[in-house]
Amino acid sequence: MKILIVDDEPRHLRGMMSLIQQLRPDAEVTAAKDGIAALEQARLDCPQVILTDIRMPRMDGLAFLEKLKEERIITKVVMVSAYNLFEYAQKAIRHGAYDYLLKPVEVENVERLLDRIELQLSIESLRRREAEELKQRLTLASSAYRSRLYLSWLSGSLTLYEQEEIDKMGWLQGGGLVIYSELRTAGADEENIGELAYLQCLEQGWLKLGKALTIPRSGFQDQTLRAVTIVRTLPLAPSLEALIRSIALSLSAELSRNGQLTQGVSSYCESIADEGPQAYRAAREANEHNFFACWEGLFLYDQPRSSRQPIPVDSERLFEALLDNKPEPAIDRCRTAFERLSDAGHAQPALIKEQASLLLVKLKSRIHELVDQRVSRQLTQMASALVQGCESYEELMDRLELSLREVHHALRQSQQDKNEIIVANCLRWIQEHIKEDLTLERAAAHFFFNPSYFSTFIKNKTGRTFSEHVTAIRMGRAKELLAENKLRIYEISAECGYQDTKYFCRVFKKHHGISPEAYKHTSLPERKRME
Repeated sequence: MKILIVDDEPRHLRGMMSLIQQLRPDAEVTAAKDGIAALEQARLDCPQVILTDIRMPRMDGLAFLEKLKEERIITKVVMVSAYNLFEYAQKAIRHGAYDYLLKPVEVENVERLLDRIELQLSIESLRRREAEELKQRLTLASSAYRSRLYLSWLSGSLTLYEQEEIDKMGWLQGGGLVIYSELRTAGADEENIGELAYLQCLEQGWLKLGKALTIPRSGFQDQTLRAVTIVRTLPLAPSLEALIRSIALSLSAELSRNGQLTQGVSSYCESIADEGPQAYRAAREANEHNFFACWEGLFLYDQPRSSRQPIPVDSERLFEALLDNKPEPAIDRCRTAFERLSDAGHAQPALIKEQASLLLVKLKSRIHELVDQRVSRQLTQMASALVQGCESYEELMDRLELSLREVHHALRQSQQDKNEIIVANCLRWIQEHIKEDLTLERAAAHFFFNPSYFSTFIKNKTGRTFSEHVTAIRMGRAKELLAENKLRIYEISAECGYQDTKYFCRVFKKHHGISPEAYKHTSLPERKRME
């Protein structure tokens, strides 16, 4: 509490200051020696309580009270008077003084007075807060009603009564622009942004162009704040277009800590009242072009649009590129095709998304029987939902690249799996035809391969040539037959595909380091040690 004490008697002044400080140690107490000095002090400090003597030089207590009233300095004035000035003090009360104290003052009387003043100040403070809150609620209610009216007007759904209300406001007279704004908050906390602050920021920014009114389009939805600003201004000229871009750039910078701002500006309306709803739709359509980063968050509806007929991406050539050892050629081909489709940001974003979805559907159809079904399902999901949900061209390209990498990996994995199957079938085929004349040409013809390619393929996949596989399988079978000790050596040679027994024995000894005859008579424990 701020208290000012006024008295021309230094002894009385010091005594009252000491008493107040004892009773209210936390109070901020100042002093003045007459009415003129007290008035200057009151102008500077705005004390909540003034204890003033009545009779003082230069300006007495009553004159001081009148001056406070004239200058509308709101404070509680307490007159301090002697008994012989009691009627004088009562007169001061009639003229607006809060109360009076009689000299010599008593501590109890001062204590009770300060208690009453503090209570009164608390009540007044509470009432002020309640009045301010009520005023804010009424303002908000009025603002919400006004916003609802304007949104109904923009959407073309006004009732006759609402149209009359709009006409009474008189705000839509004259020409101007409609600006549609979106603030994508990228996961920022709604409480840290504030819709009201966002609307005020937009309105203050566009006031530089003309009289502006900003209306909330919706609440905090999908991490995006949307708004419509109506600006009454002169017809657009090159200088005004430059100003529009300057304002938009400034707003984007100011709101960058909260998210990414994009804005679409309608064509100029000769009559906002008549053309406003159509201009609103144009502004929304213009804002969609901010899908492309090249516009830096601002697109004017009057800017040129693409007149090219879209050329679909060649999905078959893209598929062929995906069969390469690396995915980068396919990714580069895809990005080049979509850069051509985007026409430097002039194409309709919906068309770009549609082509991306169509491409993924075609790829899915092309690889359906070649890869795991999980990859096909992912392409379907990406085509139907994720691609449509992309908010920027860069995001769309990133998602397409991710899909192409997954398809490439799936195709490579599928090819690898098929190669392993071919190798396993080849080894099984050798095993089944071990007694026959096995040649590379015969095996290649059986599996529908060129002999030269088949030879390289087997060597690359297994590390052994076809002949080495034949020999290894035959020698393994020979060991099994020798261990059984049921057939003669020449019979085992024939069973393993060798018509020349001596040649068989040389190959066996070279392969196992021991002759067939010696291996045949070796005990089982010794054989295991040899292996």
